[in-house]
Amino acid sequence: MIYLSIERNICMDKNTDWAEFIRLTLDTPPRWYLKKALESFGNFKGHAVDLGCGSGLDTIALVSAGWTVTAIDSTPDGFSNILAKLPADKHSMVTCIHEKFENTTIPAADLVYSAFSVPFCSPESFDDFWNRIVCAINPKGRFVGNLFGMKDEWNYMTDVTFITRERFDELFESFEIEHFREQYSEGPSVLVPKKLWHMFDVAARKL
Repeated sequence: MIYLSIERNICMDKNTDWAEFIRLTLDTPPRWYLKKALESFGNFKGHAVDLGCGSGLDTIALVSAGWTVTAIDSTPDGFSNILAKLPADKHSMVTCIHEKFENTTIPAADLVYSAFSVPFCSPESFDDFWNRIVCAINPKGRFVGNLFGMKDEWNYMTDVTFITRERFDELFESFEIEHFREQYSEGPSVLVPKKLWHMFDVAARKL
């Protein structure tokens, strides 16, 4: 079942072409940290929220693994890809919501998953958004994803949230950290050939 609204999410800047981003990632394989997350749950199959689902590659992997998913994104172009690549009998396992992070209601979940998306909530709304994420995660459920550090090349963007390591620790004080990696290196992005990344990759279990 698909719910669409006229809401739009913030972008990297006013010129960012998220539809093009989605087009370029339609056939990308699931990300390694999603696979790691699924391994941590063992045989358990629950409900996941994919924040900033993009082309839906990770939503498709979650449903294929037996999970139900709420896929949320500001650009709806990827929703048709999700439905096209899933068998018809699995469509009922996905709810797609076109809405921006600042306003979206996050349903209760065993996994909240965010690949390069949570930072694209405006700084003035981020604390409330993060609180909604934490409240939505069931006890012993997990958050898996990444956040942007202060040294990231995009840190001039006023509508994107960047955090210090100390702030990271505060955000996850009610979690047990199962995996952590701080990245500070040059590498490609889908829409730009090279940028300086400063990111915190994390998998954490709610206490």
